[in-house]
Amino acid sequence: MFFHKMISPGRKAMSQDVQPMDNLSKEMKKGAPRGFIAKLLKHSTAILLGLILVILFFSLARASVYKIRPYERGLHLRGGSFVGIDLPGWHFQIPFVDTVIGLNVSERPGTIDSLAAMTADDVTMDVSLLYTFRVVDPVTFALEVTEPEQIVAGFVKGTLRDVVNTRTMDDVMHSRVDFNQELLTALQQKEARYGVEFVLVQIQNASPPAEVMTAIKDKMVAKQLQEKAIADAAQAETLADSNYYTAQKKAEGDAYQITRLAEAEAQRIELSSEAKVAGLRAILAELDGKGTLAEQYIQVLIAQELNQNSKWIITGGSLPILDLTGATSVTQSSATP
Repeated sequence: MFFHKMISPGRKAMSQDVQPMDNLSKEMKKGAPRGFIAKLLKHSTAILLGLILVILFFSLARASVYKIRPYERGLHLRGGSFVGIDLPGWHFQIPFVDTVIGLNVSERPGTIDSLAAMTADDVTMDVSLLYTFRVVDPVTFALEVTEPEQIVAGFVKGTLRDVVNTRTMDDVMHSRVDFNQELLTALQQKEARYGVEFVLVQIQNASPPAEVMTAIKDKMVAKQLQEKAIADAAQAETLADSNYYTAQKKAEGDAYQITRLAEAEAQRIELSSEAKVAGLRAILAELDGKGTLAEQYIQVLIAQELNQNSKWIITGGSLPILDLTGATSVTQSSATP
């Protein structure tokens, strides 16, 4: 308790000394913003001028440095006069004095959607074309030619029409490779005039008028019909030859068969006749000298044989000679043996 009492008066003294210092710091804090703002207002002109100078410096620095991309070339002009061609990379220029024109020198396409051109055989065809070119002389292309892309397109159209005028309709429609090469050669003759290089030329479509297409289709149909007629005629001729050959061979076979049958029949008749003659001779030899009855029998046999092979029957003795043609019978006496 005593110790606490001994210390408490000192604490009171120290607390009394700290309070004035806190009050002073609070007053300083309240006055600091006012003083800073007052200083800014006092030096505002100088600060604004400095900011303007900094912005101007960075603007000039940015305007004096430029970049040319790999597919570009820069046309450097100073005071309107051509200075040189800038290659890809970073470059410097004098602001407000120099001018740089960036030009794309990579391959670029061009198309002709539809062009009416007259062929050498007086047929108007509708032609479409695809072509590509690149800029090889930026100075000529950008500085010596006004609207260069339009002029190049017009030059391609004129050259295409001129080449079509020297070709027939059939060549334009079916000889595309030769036509493209001839057109590319004609375009390459004027490349230096425009500062370009033509890379590709390709005909996309070449069609004649509708009436010509109809005539072509009719001609193709007529040709197909003609070829079909020729094929049918050849087939019919082959079939006729085949039928003739078959009929000829059949006739030859029938004739051969008839000939063989006739020969066989003749041989049969000959053999039969020989057999009959041999039999008759055997009978005659057997009856020879056997008397009157035998002779009469022989006469009957002879009459039967002659009846089969002749119109006359010759008898002997009192037998008449019979005319089988219908004439009157004649009696012939025969000597008795």
